[in-house]
Amino acid sequence: MHKRSHRYDTRESLMEALKELVALQVPAEDVAPVLCTIGPVDLDLLDDCMDAIGFNDNQSVAA
Repeated sequence: MHKRSHRYDTRESLMEALKELVALQVPAEDVAPVLCTIGPVDLDLLDDCMDAIGFNDNQSVAA
């Protein structure tokens, strides 16, 4: 049976995932590796989304 994976290749899917990771207080540097374990990630779009909500590499995700 084919295993279903989630794709993070739209702004909507990434923003929803980021909201969940915010709630879990995942450090910003761990966001991409976590999402990549679930499914394919558009890393350029992820970077744009993280910038849009105020992440940077030295900051943890805060609720």
